[in-house]
Amino acid sequence: MSSEKEWEAYERFLREEELADGTIQIYIRQAKLLMQRMEGMTLTKERLLAYRDEMQERGITDATLNLHIIAVNRYLKHISREDCTLKLRRVQRRRNLENVLSIEEYQAMLHYARDSGRSKYYYIMKTMASTGIRVSELACFTVEAIEVSRMYVRGKGKGREIYLPGTVQRELQDYCRDRGIGTGIIFRGNGRKVISREAVYKMLQRIAAAVDVPMEKAHPHSFRHLFAKTYMEHYGNLAELADILGHSSLETTRIYTTSTAEEKRRRMGALGF
Repeated sequence: MSSEKEWEAYERFLREEELADGTIQIYIRQAKLLMQRMEGMTLTKERLLAYRDEMQERGITDATLNLHIIAVNRYLKHISREDCTLKLRRVQRRRNLENVLSIEEYQAMLHYARDSGRSKYYYIMKTMASTGIRVSELACFTVEAIEVSRMYVRGKGKGREIYLPGTVQRELQDYCRDRGIGTGIIFRGNGRKVISREAVYKMLQRIAAAVDVPMEKAHPHSFRHLFAKTYMEHYGNLAELADILGHSSLETTRIYTTSTAEEKRRRMGALGF
C-alpha cells in the first residue's frame, strides 16, 4: 500500500501537469482503488488486465471504463510502470444526445429554486444555462469579472473567453448587492472558496425531484448541453459554438447537431405511415 508521502508526491505530479482539481481527485481515487486491489502483489500486465475486466463486469459503460483506464495509466506513468498500461476500449460514436434538459424542465427547476428561497442555485443554473460553462468554471465568476461581462479561463490545456449576456450580468450584480458580496468569487460554499461540484450536483438532484424532472438529467453538465443544443437550433453556427464551448475539434461539437432518440421517434411518427 502506498504511503501518504507517496500519494502527496503523486498529487504534485498531477498538478505539475496542470490538471483541474476535480480531475486530480478522480485520478488519485482510482489509483488508490487500484493499489488496494493489488496490495501484496507485484504489478504485472496480466493482473492489470484482470483488474480492467473486473471493472467491466460491474456493468459500467465502455466510456466510463475508459475514464478509469486513463486514470490508472496516469498513475502507472508516475511510478514508471508504463509497460503495464492498458488500452482503451473502442467506443462507438454517439449519434444521439440523450438526457438533456428541455427548456420546460429547466424553467421548472429555475422557478422552484427561486420560489423556495434557493437563490444561489437559481443563479447557478441560470449562469450555466446561459453561458455553457463547465461547473468547475464557476470559480471564474467573480464580482470583478461580471463588471466587464467576460472572463478568461484555462482548462484542459487551452484557454477561452466566457461571455456573459447583459441580462444575466445585471441579475448577478443584483444578487451580489443583495447578498453583500463585494469582491471575489460569487458562488461560494463554506468560507470564501467556490462551491463544490458535489454540492451543486446534490442540490440539482433535490430540485429535480421536487418538480418531477428525471434524475438522470439533473447534473451540472446537462445545462452545458442545453445551452449548446439551443444555440445550434437558433444560429446553426457550429464553428462559433465550438469557440464558445472551448472545443479543439468541430467533431466534439457536432453532437449538438444530432437529434435525440425521442425526437427521431416523434419525427418518424409524424410521417403518417
